[in-house]
Amino acid sequence: SYNQTQQASILAGSNLPSSEICGSTPQNCLNYVTNGRGFTTFASYNLRRSFARVGVSYGFSDQSVTPLTASATAYFTYLDFQGVGGPNSLTGIKTSTITPTYAYNTVNHPITPTHGLRTNLSFGFTGTAIGGNVNMLQPAVDVAYFRRGFFKTNVMGFHLNARFITGYGGRVAPPYSRYYLGGEDDVRGFNLLTISPIAYIPTTATVNVLNNDGTQRYQRSVAADGSVQFRAVQQTIPVYQFILPGGDTAAVFNYEYRIPLIGPVTLAPFTDFGMDRLTLPSQLGLNAERVDQLNALFPQASFGKQAYIQPGSQKIRISTGLELQVLMPVVNAPFRVYWAYNPSIVDLVLQPPVVIDRSFFPNNATYNSAINTLKSLGLGQSYVERRSVFRFSIGRTF
Repeated sequence: SYNQTQQASILAGSNLPSSEICGSTPQNCLNYVTNGRGFTTFASYNLRRSFARVGVSYGFSDQSVTPLTASATAYFTYLDFQGVGGPNSLTGIKTSTITPTYAYNTVNHPITPTHGLRTNLSFGFTGTAIGGNVNMLQPAVDVAYFRRGFFKTNVMGFHLNARFITGYGGRVAPPYSRYYLGGEDDVRGFNLLTISPIAYIPTTATVNVLNNDGTQRYQRSVAADGSVQFRAVQQTIPVYQFILPGGDTAAVFNYEYRIPLIGPVTLAPFTDFGMDRLTLPSQLGLNAERVDQLNALFPQASFGKQAYIQPGSQKIRISTGLELQVLMPVVNAPFRVYWAYNPSIVDLVLQPPVVIDRSFFPNNATYNSAINTLKSLGLGQSYVERRSVFRFSIGRTF
């Protein structure tokens, strides 16, 4: 089970409101449940007279997804990652992946390094050619370098992590495979997994049809047993649903200057840079059958065949601050407390394309009710990331 707000709150150590994670309403969160089974096997070999190791792994999984919110339902159901639209796209997701790897490591200590280079390269290939029904490529690189600082006991650490994911053969990567940033493992000043492009997917919403005075309009009908019933009149309208889809390209750069103070206590000023963007917007392609269905029902909407990306939502995030690390001997990991300031954040008003106007509704009361529905889906709402945070955690960023 994945609950976007719950996961961020647990790892942040406090209850975060959904507005900080998903915008104006919990229905905008990507909450879902996955069920599956599979296996992974791997083999590796140390190269002779070298600090390098090569390896290969193979994994197979069979998954199903159950969306729990309106945003997750629209995203998982109509993203064209299997070439199948509707609920059938959420079951029988078979992923067969082979991943060759290369590792090189001259770091002198796994917990408190003072010098050395660590490099990890991998390239994941997922395809129908080796079984399954998902086509996906995932190259990744992770590099860390440590060297002496300006004084003898000080250490400077540099870390770069870059990842890319794309579908091929006319398919896109599964939605749950995309990248999110934020949290103590990459860009420390931001909430966990909240750095993502903002996008909108075309879908429909139901609004109540009101009388001119704002009261609910009812329709008289006769049931099979002859009794008279009154049903609330409703209208289906075209809308764009707010989503945080994750990026297909993610890159993080971290810098730390570690200053030993006394015994196991270290002070570490840091700066983090993080980028999470959609380099290939076509990878947010929607199922063509679903788009054609919507355009047939609402020709004035002119929905496109890919999600609409919110301008200004893909900027590079920057976080800088101070971290106090205390090495705990029992777990051999540092307990750390840090304060971070974010000089680069996303601060904007959400503006999805507007696909309805006053002429679409019978009166002003119904139109105003529809506008309130659109606001709950993200229209005109402020999306502002926090400028600073104070947190504690266990472990290292790199």
